[in-house]
Amino acid sequence: MGRSRSRSRSRGRRRSRSRDRRRSRSPPGGGHRGGGGDTFDRSRLLVTDPGAAVAMQQSLAAQMQQQQLAMMQQQELQKQLLAQQMMMPGGLAAAAAGGAQQSQLETLHRKQREVYIGNLAIGIITKDLLQEFWDQVFAHAVPDPVNNPPVANINMDPGGRFAFVEFVKEELASKALEMDRVVELCGRAMHIGRPKGYVPPAPGEVVPDALPRSVREKQEQEKAAAAETGGVAPVAPTTTLLLTAILPAGQLRTESERRILQEEVYEEAAKYGNVSGVYVAIPTAQVQDLMPGRCYVKYGSVEDAKKGHAVFHGRTLDDNVIKAGYVPEEEYSRAAAGEWVSKASNVAGIPLPGLYTMAPLVSGITGLSALNPSLAALVATNPGISGILTAGINEDEVPFEEGFVKLRGFPPQLTKADVVQFLQPCAPELAEEDVKMVLSADGTSLGEAFVLLRGSRAKLRLALAKDRSVMPASHAPVEVLTAVEDDMQRRMFSGCVLV
Repeated sequence: MGRSRSRSRSRGRRRSRSRDRRRSRSPPGGGHRGGGGDTFDRSRLLVTDPGAAVAMQQSLAAQMQQQQLAMMQQQELQKQLLAQQMMMPGGLAAAAAGGAQQSQLETLHRKQREVYIGNLAIGIITKDLLQEFWDQVFAHAVPDPVNNPPVANINMDPGGRFAFVEFVKEELASKALEMDRVVELCGRAMHIGRPKGYVPPAPGEVVPDALPRSVREKQEQEKAAAAETGGVAPVAPTTTLLLTAILPAGQLRTESERRILQEEVYEEAAKYGNVSGVYVAIPTAQVQDLMPGRCYVKYGSVEDAKKGHAVFHGRTLDDNVIKAGYVPEEEYSRAAAGEWVSKASNVAGIPLPGLYTMAPLVSGITGLSALNPSLAALVATNPGISGILTAGINEDEVPFEEGFVKLRGFPPQLTKADVVQFLQPCAPELAEEDVKMVLSADGTSLGEAFVLLRGSRAKLRLALAKDRSVMPASHAPVEVLTAVEDDMQRRMFSGCVLV
């Protein structure tokens, strides 16, 4: 039976589609889809070359399997360590204190392996150029300069004025200091010194080597892979896939919309294995229209699910990039029963209850305290707790919400561009005009700024969760506080200037 249909939507943006396709009537059963034999003619889910699809699927499957195994091992170890700390005297405080001490020690060692380099030629010197220069200078000082080069990491000022270069060994940083104002790069003598906060090693102390650059790059790839799954820790492959961000939830509130998507996904999924069911979850009233919709695909075997994962993950549907992940098989049944299964996550049992809600916020308190009031004293005494609490945030579950935040405690030389870079992941439309820097009456920076997070995709609470995180341009933790527009007026009444 052939037919054509066009539809339009008005949630967020208007979209029309028209398709001619043949299909048999969906089987009864509340929206489940299993079996095979249906054929469609449509182009929203595309793999243009079957041969290329098979090759891509095999390659991606191998890569994802390796990445997931490494991530699972790393995250399981982290959970075990945190769980042990939680069971020690002091419980949560011990875990936070342990994380803070470890973070502080790592920062201390990093600064001992690091040098500040200034007087760089703006617009000419790049991170890659600086990295290549120092790799060549100290190539003789490491056993394998090709696979494990001397430079471990470089943090470059966005304006290109200066950089912090971390070497794999502390003695290389000491050697680099001898070149202060002696060695030129692109016609300018480099100013080389110790970074702020440097503490010399104690007599007899051995500063541990930094992770090789290749290992760091692998870890960054693993973190990126975790981010693509919404921050949810991956589980071992199962027969059930969860496809998120396949369409916005607002476009899946009607039965007809869900049925169409269900049939499209079924047709594509069945090309790569035996599909026993497809179900599009029904968004609840608490789910915002722009939040990612969900579609479950249940395969007959784990091997078929792996093939489906390789095919769906990273594909596009109406300009939405699909995220595919494995979920426990019982989650399919829960979703089919009408439950919107919570994906709000925490780490080692430490929750942030205010992160995934729209509960009212009190102005003028630190972000982590706002998201969990019981953490107020703990956050104040343990800056390293930020990394512990935010490690498992599922950003897809954080509601869209506009509002103000206040940054405090950053160095005076920070610019609006630095602030935008720090918070833009929480508000894609953030611009420098939304940042108001706080100055004293004589124009001196007070290390404070008010920021308006605006736009349909702004996530105010995600910004608050960055409280005590290290801003790349400052190399130090920055406070992120709740704020309202009246706070800016009060700051001006006190004699400050907002620019």
